[in-house]
Amino acid sequence: MFKRALFQAGRQAPAPRSAHALRFFATTPDASAIAKARDLLAQGSLQLEQQDFEGASAAFEKSVQLHPTSDGFYNLANTLFSLGKSNDAVKAWTRCIDIEPHQIDAHVNLANVYALSLRNPVKAIEHYKIAASINPADGEVQYNYAVVLDSLGRLEEAIELYDSAAKNGIEEAEKHSRNAKARLLGKRLAEQNTAKP
Repeated sequence: MFKRALFQAGRQAPAPRSAHALRFFATTPDASAIAKARDLLAQGSLQLEQQDFEGASAAFEKSVQLHPTSDGFYNLANTLFSLGKSNDAVKAWTRCIDIEPHQIDAHVNLANVYALSLRNPVKAIEHYKIAASINPADGEVQYNYAVVLDSLGRLEEAIELYDSAAKNGIEEAEKHSRNAKARLLGKRLAEQNTAKP
């Protein structure tokens, strides 16, 4: 049903860092800690490629303890999710976003986890909305956002997003838009019939 997998193989170029993040990085006391954190990040990435989720998680955890970065928390979150630790993954993706608010993949992953694993559509919508504002031409985000709105009966909003997703290359969005339009028409007809004396 959801179009984008939780974990993207390719990362989009990082957005400019916020003033808070720049201040944070500027106050990191020890260059050797930064170098060690980078080494641990690389080690964790290698372990992740080898499906060693426990090893990757430990490496990413040490990396962000030494030098918190959005990439470190993003990778830690993905690894924690792979280990079935959804709540811990949510915390790590949230830390990623605290450092880099425009990290679209972290918002998408949070939205997907809230929608699919944690069954919290309100939080899912919050993160899909942010992701859609970061990249308005991302059809996958629009489609997933529409699916959650549709499931809540917010058909007019869902139709708008399905149509936008279809324009941005998501073929099945057209079918879902037609279905949502039919349900909306049925709902309106039922309301008219109920309103008649």
